[in-house]
Amino acid sequence: MKIDIIEKNENKLLERTEIQAKVDHIGQPVPKRDDFLSKLAALLNKERNQVVLIKLEAKYGEGKSLALVHVYETAERAIAVEKEFLLKRSGIIQEKAK
Repeated sequence: MKIDIIEKNENKLLERTEIQAKVDHIGQPVPKRDDFLSKLAALLNKERNQVVLIKLEAKYGEGKSLALVHVYETAERAIAVEKEFLLKRSGIIQEKAK
């Protein structure tokens, strides 16, 4: 899996960086969210809990995907700003037992 950052926008109001990335995974299945986020966090020198995956869209038959990711300065800021389902899906907060 190879990750190329296409676009990077600073959103100072929400204290985050909004990133669009191209993911090449030719000959492999679409990467799992956790694997993708861990690799992107390492690439950006951030902690895993500072990176929230918004969308990972696969291109059918091409072995390529497009991703939209929000990168925060702190995990606390991510929790304060992002929707709960995105935080759960990105593994930042855990599902509450009912």
